[in-house]
Amino acid sequence: MKKTPGITEFCPWFIDRLVMEQVHPDMINIGQRMYLEFDQLTGETTEARPKKFKEQFQASYSTSIRITVDGQRVRVEGNPSRFGRPENLFGFTTIEECVQVYNRLLNQLGIPPFTTGRFEFLMGKENQKQKKHYTGAVIKHVDITKNHAVGYQQEYDFLRAVATLSLPNGKKPFLYPNGATLEWTGSRCGRGSSWDYTKIYIKAVDLIDKENRNLTGANEDDCEYYRHIKEMCQASGVVREEHSWKWKKLSRYDLCYYGFVSLEQLVNHHTMVTLETLCKTLEVSTVDYQTIADQLIDRKVVKSRQAANATECYAMKWLHGGQSFDLDTMKKSSQYYVHRARLLKLGVDISVPFNPSRSIVPMIKRNRVITLDDFSAPSWYRHATTAPILGVIKGGKAA
Repeated sequence: MKKTPGITEFCPWFIDRLVMEQVHPDMINIGQRMYLEFDQLTGETTEARPKKFKEQFQASYSTSIRITVDGQRVRVEGNPSRFGRPENLFGFTTIEECVQVYNRLLNQLGIPPFTTGRFEFLMGKENQKQKKHYTGAVIKHVDITKNHAVGYQQEYDFLRAVATLSLPNGKKPFLYPNGATLEWTGSRCGRGSSWDYTKIYIKAVDLIDKENRNLTGANEDDCEYYRHIKEMCQASGVVREEHSWKWKKLSRYDLCYYGFVSLEQLVNHHTMVTLETLCKTLEVSTVDYQTIADQLIDRKVVKSRQAANATECYAMKWLHGGQSFDLDTMKKSSQYYVHRARLLKLGVDISVPFNPSRSIVPMIKRNRVITLDDFSAPSWYRHATTAPILGVIKGGKAA
């Protein structure tokens, strides 16, 4: 890994947005209002129930965390790593640190804190399996992110290169028109999915786009600090990798129980395809379209010239596109998957339609090498704190 002057601390993965819930059976009702349901036919009323309680804590730089209490269910959502800070280039590296921030806010409102719990198995109806119940807090949504350095003014070329590769389970790349954000969409993923969502974006562009909001109420020293952060991201070519784990996926793999899941477990889970994994393919992308067959043989992907020539023919059809390479028709043939597996080892993914403006992977190493490095916090960086200065918003006004 290349070292950048002034770097003193390495912090790879950290937590961004976090949504948690917990049911407290013995909690006293929060708030001052109750409501009844009235049956117009019988005149009967239901037992009085508390009105949903909502509170929003506001910290500096237009950051906030929302707390909702519905009966005995407590829900907190926000970005603890960003709370009370003008930026979150680096954040909390453990779930426990995030919970410390949330519990501090809950304590100010007299609401029980998030806790770890135990598993209980409840008997179901006849011929039904037992139901597993967790008495502690559960994670409903979590974003985990990491920074990478690709070099000065290399960010756009890097995203265009990665945009030529698909992810498992039919996730196709989509590069935004401005070229600064890349996401993967599919039947079970994407921004609106209840399963997961993956994106990569240029951090300096993100900082510039959100500068006015991030520096709301900032003083001169804060503005100078923010400028240094932007310049550092631009100089190193920082791209941000972000993975959203949503409720269906967290519950499916038993990764939602606070106290029984760590950031490391999420990162190392078998469904997680990281940018490093994708770049193992890009690292071998020294593809000259005239010598694909030779490279297949040199790298021992195939053993015979006949097999190499057949795969090169597929690559040429993909390059020219049109009716000669119709993906829907090709996928009906088992040979398509054989050739795709071979070409992936050269950094070519024929499941993604060729786009001359984006599919530059075969040319990266012929012209220059783009190196993916971990990016670390400098000694002067202001890290996240579990005790930020804050206020409470009531009725839309700071209290």
